[in-house]
Amino acid sequence: MRKRPQVRACTICNQVGHNRSRCPKQNSEPAPIATNPAPVSNPVLHFFVHHVNHSPASSPHILDLAESKQNIFANIQSVAPSAHANSAFHFHHNQTTNVAPTTLSKTPLIGRPLYQKNPTSKSIKPKREFLFFQKIFGGINNFFTALAEIPARVRSAVENFFDNLYRYFAQVFPWKKLAFAVTALAVILIAPFQANSYYRQARIAVGDISSNSTAGFMALQASTVSLMHGDISGADTTIGNAVDKFASAIDTMQNQSKILQSIVALVPIIGDAVTSRQKILLAGQEIALGNSYLIHGLSAAQNASTTLTARLSSLSANLQSAIPNYAEASKNLNAVKTDTLPASYRQPFEDFRAIFSALNNDLRNLTDLSDSLQDIFGGEGFRRYLLVFQNPAELRPTGGFIGSFAVLDIRDGAIEKFEIPPGGPYALQGQLSENVEPPTPLLLLRPRWEFQDANWFPDFPASAEKLMRFYRKSRAVTVDGVIAINANVLEKLLAVTGPMSDTARGLTLSADNAIATIQQTVESPEARATKKPKQIITDLAPQFLGSIKNIPPAKLLPLLTELQKSLTEKDIQAYFVNSDTETKIKNFGWGGNILPTNANQDYLMVINTNIQGQKSDARIKQIISHEAMIDADGSIVDTVIITRTHTGNTWEGMYGTHNVDYIRLYVPEGSELIEASGFTWPDDASFHSPAVGVTKDSDLAVAEAEVAIDNRTGTRVTNEFGKTAFGNWIITEPGQTTQVQFIYRLPFKISTANGADKKWTDFVLTGAQKSFSYQLVAERQSGCDSSIESQIIFPDDFSPDWYGGSEIKSAANGVTIANQPLVKNQIWSVVAKN
Repeated sequence: MRKRPQVRACTICNQVGHNRSRCPKQNSEPAPIATNPAPVSNPVLHFFVHHVNHSPASSPHILDLAESKQNIFANIQSVAPSAHANSAFHFHHNQTTNVAPTTLSKTPLIGRPLYQKNPTSKSIKPKREFLFFQKIFGGINNFFTALAEIPARVRSAVENFFDNLYRYFAQVFPWKKLAFAVTALAVILIAPFQANSYYRQARIAVGDISSNSTAGFMALQASTVSLMHGDISGADTTIGNAVDKFASAIDTMQNQSKILQSIVALVPIIGDAVTSRQKILLAGQEIALGNSYLIHGLSAAQNASTTLTARLSSLSANLQSAIPNYAEASKNLNAVKTDTLPASYRQPFEDFRAIFSALNNDLRNLTDLSDSLQDIFGGEGFRRYLLVFQNPAELRPTGGFIGSFAVLDIRDGAIEKFEIPPGGPYALQGQLSENVEPPTPLLLLRPRWEFQDANWFPDFPASAEKLMRFYRKSRAVTVDGVIAINANVLEKLLAVTGPMSDTARGLTLSADNAIATIQQTVESPEARATKKPKQIITDLAPQFLGSIKNIPPAKLLPLLTELQKSLTEKDIQAYFVNSDTETKIKNFGWGGNILPTNANQDYLMVINTNIQGQKSDARIKQIISHEAMIDADGSIVDTVIITRTHTGNTWEGMYGTHNVDYIRLYVPEGSELIEASGFTWPDDASFHSPAVGVTKDSDLAVAEAEVAIDNRTGTRVTNEFGKTAFGNWIITEPGQTTQVQFIYRLPFKISTANGADKKWTDFVLTGAQKSFSYQLVAERQSGCDSSIESQIIFPDDFSPDWYGGSEIKSAANGVTIANQPLVKNQIWSVVAKN
């Protein structure tokens, strides 16, 4: 049978009779393609498949399917040759005219096709090829939308992320390759799980985490409330519930939501939000665990069958166990990104984080103090202390006149003796074997220095040493420390413990009337006639100590809070002979010592000493107005104006008498007094001459090194405790206001970055000096009712760049510090720029 003629043309040479595999031109260079080739009756479509790695070098654009079909896709690189004008050849970098441009649209892409072909084209159906893609990313998007913990704006960010990811794939890949990539992504992410099953499990897990974490925080709150009310048993129960709930939530989060964490980690916004919530949850668990140790320690501290020192030891051990939990909680809280939280929770969270950080530091300090507490309460052996009770109505440098004192003997936390001499400090007068000359202002009272006036130094350790010396010279007994307690502490504690009754005198002492009632009783003719004016204090002391010892659990925390406040505000000050204990007390700010300052810090403390002014300080209101003027050469001139207003009336007896005050201004050591004014001296005839046979006090000579006496005003200039002091008199009558002023130059100039040997103007002119810093430290006098205000004035062309401290504000040429009560030590800082 005759064969049919071969009509198929070779795709290489366009000749009939053979195909391209037998073309004689196969191993030679292909003929150039004509720019306008002649049309053929049966044209074929030619494609270049580029850069197949294993193809012969002589024909890099030919692919032999017989040899390469097994790995054709693995070895193809999409690199196109130059575009050719012949329409019979198609290059994959070119698009046909019926393909829509791949521009991004504002219309959400989920639910519509990636490429929208011409609707009239029959070769491609819209939306068909990408249904799988839509389901994958649409399902993930819906999964995140279903999470209750993620705020609406975060869900919106998720949608935008997947929307942009969708667009990116649409722009880069044709649909077949895109489908392949999406399938691979789906296999990697979801292959270990069935998608629908995991979605349901994830929703259940999210619900469990939400409910358990909420229950955990509610239980933690309930435990805290119980603890504050002294309900240790209730706090223990609820804290157990909190730990269980947090543990369950964390277990669910870590074991059942790993795929969730893997997915959200790919999205930074979502990852931060979820991670922050995880950190808060972990912090909650650590706080609950730490609180459980604290509760157990407090529970052991209530065991009356053991000694106080044993209970303190148990409490300390539990605190030390809690510290790692609190530290880990603080670490987790610090890792939370606040901007991932709902707006209404950001500030409360920031406040809680700051408070918890401070609490964590306090608890660390308390554990460090535990050894010292053992020593203080006689855990290391017998201890004896002087307790001096100061009355701020008659101001003295450490808080007030010492109207009474007690001797406390303690061993293993148990009080062995608590004695309050009914005659007060005057009971020691006849026993004092040492005759020393008092500080000159105290000669207005008596010709020798005695126990009741020993708190002359504003540095409490120095005054405590002097009190211990006078007591030893009177009773031939040493003590292990001194604790000074201001009268207003009694009022604070009575507000917690409740009133006390003195049935013998028919009196009831409460937080509102205790000081006035005791003062009236002590000053009454009946009490003075017995020569035991302080007997009421002696009689009420056992009752007061009993109320403290047997305080109900619900009042324990308020009691500790008031004690801590009194220590911070210097209404309670302590000094101990044991150097390690004394160092720790100072570190806590409970030692009453004058604050050490740096050489370039401004410092201010006003000390009032009432001498022969009765109890008139109870009616005095004092305002300290400070101004620092910084000159162009960097020097600083301070002006301090002290305004004292007597609000008493003459008919008020001891409260309505004239106020006689020896006032001292403590400033940076080496400060130069420029001017002082406004002083009033007592009558010279009122002063005593030193007693016969008295000697100079060596401690006084060391503490007060006299520098000069101002000839114009009689202002005494001394160097004391690393500071310079200016001292003079001010007398204020009832209903009157008095004012004194000190102007002085600080001993340092504003620090410069390029050396202090050049003038400040040199730096300004050359542009080398652009900023300076200034800092003011204001120290409170214990027991003084005073307020403070200040302004710091800069040189021309300088303005505040940064400032910090209470009630400080920027001004046109400096900063102002608003008038505020000086109830504790304060510090203000400012940085100025040219």
